[in-house]
Amino acid sequence: MCFIFKFSRIVVFILFSGTLLLSGCVTEKSMVPPYQGRAQRDAAMSFPREQQTIQPRQDIPSEPQKNQNVGPVMTEADLLLPVLTRINERIFSYEQKLATLKNLDASLAARAGEQEQLEKLSRCRQQLENILGQYNGLHQQLLHKDILTQADLFSGKSLLNLENEDFSFLESDCGKLLAQDHPERSLVPLSKDMLKKKEQAVSRAYAAGNYKKTIDEYEQLVSLITSPPSYELTFVYAQALMKTGNEQKSRKIFSDLLARIRQHDQAQWEFKLMQLIGDLDFALGAYDQAKKQYREIVGVYQGLAQNNEWAQQQLAALNVADEQSDEVKAYADLLRSFLAYNPERDGYTVVEKAQAYLNKYPYSLVASSADQLIRISRKAADAWYGSILRQVDQLAGEKRYQDALLVIERVPRLILPVEKQQELATRAKRLRTTEAINRETTVLAQEQQAQENWNTGMTALEAGEYDKAIEAFTKVLGTSYDDRARKKIDEAANLAAREDRRRAAELFVRSGRTHDLWSRKKLLLASRQLLQDILIKYPQSELTGKVKRNLQRIDEEIKNIDPSLLSARMTVSGGLSESVGTSTDAQPVRQGRENKLQSDRAAQPGAVVE
Repeated sequence: MCFIFKFSRIVVFILFSGTLLLSGCVTEKSMVPPYQGRAQRDAAMSFPREQQTIQPRQDIPSEPQKNQNVGPVMTEADLLLPVLTRINERIFSYEQKLATLKNLDASLAARAGEQEQLEKLSRCRQQLENILGQYNGLHQQLLHKDILTQADLFSGKSLLNLENEDFSFLESDCGKLLAQDHPERSLVPLSKDMLKKKEQAVSRAYAAGNYKKTIDEYEQLVSLITSPPSYELTFVYAQALMKTGNEQKSRKIFSDLLARIRQHDQAQWEFKLMQLIGDLDFALGAYDQAKKQYREIVGVYQGLAQNNEWAQQQLAALNVADEQSDEVKAYADLLRSFLAYNPERDGYTVVEKAQAYLNKYPYSLVASSADQLIRISRKAADAWYGSILRQVDQLAGEKRYQDALLVIERVPRLILPVEKQQELATRAKRLRTTEAINRETTVLAQEQQAQENWNTGMTALEAGEYDKAIEAFTKVLGTSYDDRARKKIDEAANLAAREDRRRAAELFVRSGRTHDLWSRKKLLLASRQLLQDILIKYPQSELTGKVKRNLQRIDEEIKNIDPSLLSARMTVSGGLSESVGTSTDAQPVRQGRENKLQSDRAAQPGAVVE
């Protein structure tokens, strides 16, 4: 709005004064109010065109006299720069609004059932882009000029009309929407179910120790609601900030939360927050603020020794900060580490730091406080370390030794005391030994199973059960029997193909001797099916070429009888489907490779077999 006010002043001064002093940007107190500026502009536009001229003021001579102090007078050349500057400001402002609008549009597009809001944003975007385009065009038009003349200023009243559009947009629903800090809140109010899910996401992230995600989830929640989140969520958010090293922002959140709870008389939160704020001030070196906070605790809770003891010790240390600055600074550093403590990241470092402090300052005024920090930190560190060991044991019990070793390797050794480093090293060594033994045992078991499968395959091969033999030999591929098994698979495939081809030849010969047309069709189709199965089941067979030539010969015979039979479906047993026809006395021709066909052995298969 700054540009609108200033631009109105420039126009009015040109119309009524004829000159403009270059005195810079005026203060807000002397600024023309927006609606008054608009009234002045409209009044100026109502003058006849011939009166809209720039005349020198009567009380200022055209040429200054000697030894007379005269202020600088704005000429037409002086007017160009401020106008261009104001236009640039408006361009920047509208580009920012456009970026906000695009973000809103993208956010709504990812949601279902927001078509009405999307249409509203589309209309706002059209208006915004129109005004931005006009400002850009006007900027380009004036950029190449040396001066801004009266004619340029009022040509087509473009500047005044554009100012009017600017006013209208800012006062419209679109302008008011984009002026909000979080416009998405008014566009898409969060439902109760969605609000609950968002709140649960914050709580789960904090419980899992994922502080970065806690911060992200909370800030996303805040951007979608109009009222402040609950005390619990705000507290864990501030804790997450503290755990990630953002103590200053954390301290502000705690202070704001303290003010909130005092307004609503939530006494159960007050002491915890007062102590946290005091500890943060102490840790950050703001000793005077920390004293003030601890004194308030002592005054409010003077009847509760358990609440007073900590604050009194902290005050005692702060009172000697000038005389024992190194000791107090060391304790402040320890306190800061404790407040930001994260077991997964810090392990036992805070415990060791507190112990080192006590070793150096055994008679410290806050020795008992340091002991308390050790107890709290050690308990949290032990819980984290115990969870690591349980995870390793569980993975080892599932024989996932590499995963268990990975868990151990991911623990930084520097955050552990020496004895726990040695314990993890021992566990890792034991896991590797167990994995090696298990691997050897597994290999032996696999070799034994391979031997059994090999024997099964050899027995089946000798019995002429070629498919069973191939299945058994396939199971030993990848073992020490691999090369021998591949040769036996090829041998079994060739034998099976030779057997099926011989039987196909027998069927073909029988089809030539029968006088029953239906029986002949069945025999030819059964023979053809056997040959097709060879190509599918035993593609590695050395008989593939001969089988294909046999198929061509059978296809020719079938075409001579009935070409449509080549597209007929066969039953599983090799019989014709109902699409070809049925016969009550028709028996399946193919009974399996292991069953011998009852055929005319005297017939010579030479008609098919080469």
